[in-house]
Order: sequence, then C-alpha cells, then structure tokens
Amino acid sequence: MNALSLLLRSGTLLPKKLNLPGQPTYDGWTFVDCENAHHVDVKVRALGWHFMWLTLGSSGAGIGLTSAMALSRAMRSGLERLNSRFNTAELMNVTARRYLGVHVAHVKLASRHIQECASHGLVNEVDFHRPPGAAAPQTS
Repeated sequence: MNALSLLLRSGTLLPKKLNLPGQPTYDGWTFVDCENAHHVDVKVRALGWHFMWLTLGSSGAGIGLTSAMALSRAMRSGLERLNSRFNTAELMNVTARRYLGVHVAHVKLASRHIQECASHGLVNEVDFHRPPGAAAPQTS
C-alpha cells in the first residue's frame, strides 16, 4: 500500500466493460490494482461514465504493536469516517512513527465517486443504495 492508492467500496456499480481487478482488504473495501487514480479516471471516462474528484475526505489514526497493525487500524478508522455516499477513496497520505515501542499511523483519504450521470446531486438515492443486481422498485 502506498500513497495515491485507490480503494473501491464493495458493491459499487461500474460500467460493464470496466475491469478493475483488486484485492478485498478492509470491511467492504477493495484495493484497486492500478498505478493511480488518474489511470482509472481515463478508463472510466472512455466508457462515458464520470469519475468525480470531491473535496470531502477523511482521516484516521491507529496504534499497534507493529506498524502493519497500526496502519490497518488507521485505514479502518479513515474508511469508517468516509461519507457512505461516496463509492471510492484515494489514499493521499500515510505516516507511521514509533514512540516508546508503540507504532502510530495516520492516513488521509480523499473522497472519489464513480457514476454514470454527470451530476452527483442528480443521483437517485434509492438507486445509489440498491445492491448490484437488485431489481428496481415497482412504481404504480
């Protein structure tokens, strides 16, 4: 894991031809195997979808007996604080220090969002929270 890594929320609706391989890591999140978010942006836009760069973000901190444990806790903390409305997060900054034998890690995440329509405000909230493959509600 390094700065500028991209994480995708599980169940995110993506264009059919977009292949973003990754490894599930934290509860409900997958690290995307890509060089950086810019490469994903190019792929998404080539398929006519939109990759939004939002100003909102979150941060997290964690402590542990090892740097890996502290980093894992910091990531979980930062992802939990990320607004549930956004389906992608970009890891912007990671710091790890050791104080008196205890490891402390801090992460900074930026909110990102992949969707078909251009305006995030026009997203139908019902469609946004529907799991992939679920049928649309019937209207009378």
